[in-house]
Amino acid sequence: MEDISGKIRKRRKMMSLSQEALAEGVSSQSSISRLENGRFTISLGEFLEVMERLNLSMHDVFCSGEKTPGIIVREQLDAARKEQDYDRMEEILESERSGFWKQSPELEGYRSWHHGLVKQSKGQYRMALRLINIAIEMNQKNEWMYEAVAEMHLAKGNIYNMTGLGGLDSYKEALAFYEESKKTSPVLVVKILYNLAVSLCEGDEHEKSLKYCNKALEILHKNDSTYLIVHILYMKFSALINLKQYEEYETLKEKNKVFFENYDALELFDILEKYSKKNIS
Repeated sequence: MEDISGKIRKRRKMMSLSQEALAEGVSSQSSISRLENGRFTISLGEFLEVMERLNLSMHDVFCSGEKTPGIIVREQLDAARKEQDYDRMEEILESERSGFWKQSPELEGYRSWHHGLVKQSKGQYRMALRLINIAIEMNQKNEWMYEAVAEMHLAKGNIYNMTGLGGLDSYKEALAFYEESKKTSPVLVVKILYNLAVSLCEGDEHEKSLKYCNKALEILHKNDSTYLIVHILYMKFSALINLKQYEEYETLKEKNKVFFENYDALELFDILEKYSKKNIS
């Protein structure tokens, strides 16, 4: 019973709920306190309502040391998303009955999010946006899902860009949720920062674009990574040119030419050499 009470207490704190808030309309603060201290004095009905409010399943609370079916499916979807394998994603989504996904808002949100990504891959952008918005709505108040919500906003921004509507606001939301998540995912945050830099450059906000480029490069340096580095450097150079900081541009261009050579991206370097506003942004 002590293990169960610990899980409930940990989940309540993770969701930033007080005992009073958790008990409201269900039980009393004192009953929640006793439950978290290993004394089961509330009714089964009240207990189930508390579990629902905490988005916990019976398996989450009473089983330990094993991955739940929901966790296994989420991990499978994560792997398919990382590989951009939309056929595999669709296969996973269709492998479970609808009732399986309704175990928790997190799982149902995962389903909607990945359905949206599959629709995006098929060019069905309006439906993709609707599904991703549903996923965001389901999970945007769950602190431990903030990193996933950041990635949902990133996907939403990309769809807006594909349809010519501009994804800047969605990328800003993505960065805000990522920072609130307190997680460390260099690849995700660099993707977000890069898309922010591109969107701002397209809107002639070159100082802001430069700030996000520098932030992305700093993260890459700290993590000894070259992920997207050529594209980020390209955006930084274009921002410097637009800001007429030619001396810094020339210095950095020569210093970093090796990256363009190593990544077979000298065509981007040539565009910078033949710079025109149309070419860059």
